[in-house]
Amino acid sequence: MNKHFIYLPFAVLVASLSACTPPTKDILGLTSEIDAAMAGHYGQSMYHEELAEESLEDANEILDHWKNDHYWNIDLRKKAMTAAEEAAHHRKESEKEMCKWLTSVHSHNHHQGEVAQHAAAYFKTGSAVPYQTNHHEIASLGKYLETHPDATAQVIAYTDTVGSVQSNQILSEKRASAVANMLIAQGARASQLSTKALGEAEGPDRTANQKHRVVMISTAHPTYIDCPDLQ
Repeated sequence: MNKHFIYLPFAVLVASLSACTPPTKDILGLTSEIDAAMAGHYGQSMYHEELAEESLEDANEILDHWKNDHYWNIDLRKKAMTAAEEAAHHRKESEKEMCKWLTSVHSHNHHQGEVAQHAAAYFKTGSAVPYQTNHHEIASLGKYLETHPDATAQVIAYTDTVGSVQSNQILSEKRASAVANMLIAQGARASQLSTKALGEAEGPDRTANQKHRVVMISTAHPTYIDCPDLQ
């Protein structure tokens, strides 16, 4: 009987054998990609949402078990309550992370803890009635404070050095009060305002100086955040 031998080319044989070799594991690379998917506030929000769904599924499964009067024990009850608590915890964490992500998206459209100063009114020596008022600035700030109740403003008043220190202190208080009332007339709440009467500005005594007979408004815009109650 004739025997027929089939010889495979060496390269084909090697390829066949290599096909049986398990592929190389890339644990580090895969871990890195998984971590990247969960990175940042949005990724963390999705991660906590997934955990919440898993825990909620466990709790609902046991709840259905009870409703159908299946056998249960103390360990099952503990597992159910723990799963429900974990679901609530992860859902809240998911909401927090989502709000942080929204803040990062929206905050550039809002003031960021900004403090700005505005010259509001100028006065003649010894007078608490402004002879020059920045009506547009005062109206704009008054409306802004009205529509942003968490914003605040400080009204800061000075005098020059003409007159006594005591009378100028009283004069600066009157000037600050006059401008604060203008802001309130434009919509600002009294609770948003504080006054700071600094009296005489620095300089030579008994010297008239128009730059010192002024009331400034310093506004503070709180840092913008979404969902402040969840922070």
